[in-house]
Amino acid sequence: MKTLFLVALFSCVFSGLVFGQRDRDKKPFIQPSVIKSGPYFGIQQGEFTVGEVGGEMQFKRIRFKKPRTHGIHVGADYNIPNNVLGFSSGYWYKPGRFDFTLGADLGVRSNFTEERYGAGPVIGYKIFGFHIRAGYIFLTPSETFIKTNQLFINIRFILVNNRNFKWNKRKKEN
Repeated sequence: MKTLFLVALFSCVFSGLVFGQRDRDKKPFIQPSVIKSGPYFGIQQGEFTVGEVGGEMQFKRIRFKKPRTHGIHVGADYNIPNNVLGFSSGYWYKPGRFDFTLGADLGVRSNFTEERYGAGPVIGYKIFGFHIRAGYIFLTPSETFIKTNQLFINIRFILVNNRNFKWNKRKKEN
């Protein structure tokens, strides 16, 4: 019984010494990442219902813990009843696997006689190919051109048609 106790104690102490010497600040030997891109289709609801189409690129570091994802998009939307054409581009960041996406959009809206420019924050949630977003775009003031969404919620679906995997290997230190 004493021998079993000493072996267990020795194993705990020895393993604590071995794993206590690990350098936790070192990066892993291989750092895989993926770049995904493709078109997206969506619908935006605010004061008016607007159809959207565009393209998106996603940059993701593949990790077991906290996989970070960055995304950029460029697209166009059209409000048929009010004859308003819009272009938007933006950036979003997802800090973890189940976290919200945080981002910002830049936009231009035109009713073919007047243009309004704007920018604003966006928060969303991305799961599978769907990205549900809510935001507000601060547009330049206008007295006549008011039939456009400023506060909105939209849902997009991205069709990923290109995936590029990268395997960055850590250089050996001497």
